[in-house]
Amino acid sequence: MKTIKLLLLTLFLSTGSNILFGDDDETKIFNSMPSSPTVKPKKTSKVLVYSHASGFKHSSIPTGVKALRVMAQKTKAFDPTFTVKTDEFTKRGLAKYDQIIFNNCTHVQKAFSENAQRTAILNFIREGKSFVGFHSASDGGIPQWPEYTEMIGGCFAGHPWNAGGMWPFFIEDPTHPINAAFKNSEFKFSDEIYQYKNYDRSKLRILIGLDAVKSGKKGNSKTNDYPVSWIRSYGKGRIFYSNFGHNKATWWTPFMLQHFMDGIQWALGDLNGPSKPVTQKKI
Repeated sequence: MKTIKLLLLTLFLSTGSNILFGDDDETKIFNSMPSSPTVKPKKTSKVLVYSHASGFKHSSIPTGVKALRVMAQKTKAFDPTFTVKTDEFTKRGLAKYDQIIFNNCTHVQKAFSENAQRTAILNFIREGKSFVGFHSASDGGIPQWPEYTEMIGGCFAGHPWNAGGMWPFFIEDPTHPINAAFKNSEFKFSDEIYQYKNYDRSKLRILIGLDAVKSGKKGNSKTNDYPVSWIRSYGKGRIFYSNFGHNKATWWTPFMLQHFMDGIQWALGDLNGPSKPVTQKKI
């Protein structure tokens, strides 16, 4: 059964087939997607989207694939190549791309077990390219690949705020262009939200945070610091990560799609905005 599912996903990624989606999902995604990019791309950026889970497999992985495909087709913000294989993750293979996106990929340390692959990925970013991760892209790295955890900014350490809850969030950086989709300083949304280990705020610029006090749940942070979306500089490259994306509905929510696209464009260098870390705004 697992082999059949992998073959179906591979077919969808390579052909754009609608085999994994009903009309309702496709229509919701298309109708919710911005019709144009926030800023005109400086060039046609080539993006490699990797969508294979080596640990827990989120049912929203194909939804994310579809959303990113529609985003590229409808807005022309980037030119994607979709894969569930690791073949392209070499220095030579990555040379043709401007950005890597990890779409809900758990336990990447298992998928990229060779030092040459790991070095190729990290050097790709350090030398001036970019990386974007959604949801469980942070569920990986330590202890086998601590450099990955350090790069992305933290590692999954549980989700006290489960996928069925409606949780309170606040905009930590209201003037940053990646947050332009959010019209209010606080909002509620239903998705699965992580707490982290090996997280260091001093290396990241937090864009959105979870208000743990209002949520009524306690996590592992003594200062109630639970970042949800963030960016950072990494060598000469740029990184955007968002914890949103566990629930399928996230991928057809208009303001989330706008936030995701702006994060992708920021990482590519099309959208300007600072990456310098800022102090915690709320406790």
